[in-house]
Amino acid sequence: MGIEYVQRASSPAVSVVVPSVPAYDHEPTIACLRAQEFDRPYEIILVDDGTVDRSEARNRGLDAAAAPVVALTDDDTRPPADWVATAHAAFEADPDLVCLEGPVYGGCRSFGPRHYVGCNLAVRRSAAREVGGFRSAFSEWREDVEFGWRMEAEAAGHCRFKEPFRMCHPEVPRTAFDSSLERRLKEEYPERYAEVMDVTVTRRLYRRARAAGLTQPIQRGRNALRRRLRGKCEAAARIE
Repeated sequence: MGIEYVQRASSPAVSVVVPSVPAYDHEPTIACLRAQEFDRPYEIILVDDGTVDRSEARNRGLDAAAAPVVALTDDDTRPPADWVATAHAAFEADPDLVCLEGPVYGGCRSFGPRHYVGCNLAVRRSAAREVGGFRSAFSEWREDVEFGWRMEAEAAGHCRFKEPFRMCHPEVPRTAFDSSLERRLKEEYPERYAEVMDVTVTRRLYRRARAAGLTQPIQRGRNALRRRLRGKCEAAARIE
């Protein structure tokens, strides 16, 4: 199945799932996950998505997870030291919470609710599996957003955006804009799309620029400048 338990735990409180293509260097991400400041047992599961799509890789991770709470990130992130603890605390404090999201800083930036960015999600495993997990039909573009909107509609609980649940994504995402999947998302979820994606002129303009391939070169240049001026992305995530 392409499952590797990078860190095992007896009766883990949280399972962390990381899809990764073997050719990519996921060691910096894994190092951040191993260094988490969390006083409960947790496991780290690496899923090879070189032979399956990203949705299926995440679903395999959900199936393999032993903890009731599953935190999801990607292989090119730098999880802050309190990331796992913050996720666990949110679910402990709210028994009806089924999906947690938060801001993302760096090359991939998302600061508002209901975008459900796949590199910074945590779910109640039972609820995620009950709604069918991630759909391969949207894989590689918007599968995370579609999953979050389905959790809102179908899961027996609620979804929340919490500012302390932060993620650092240092580089520009590898994922390319897919106009056909963007149209499909809008067609399947017209009300949610209007509420989230089309709520402001700025969002509409950004999406058009992304579709035209204009945003990523700008983001790469900005990231290089940020590294020179302010150092590590983790520090930027703490102060922004």
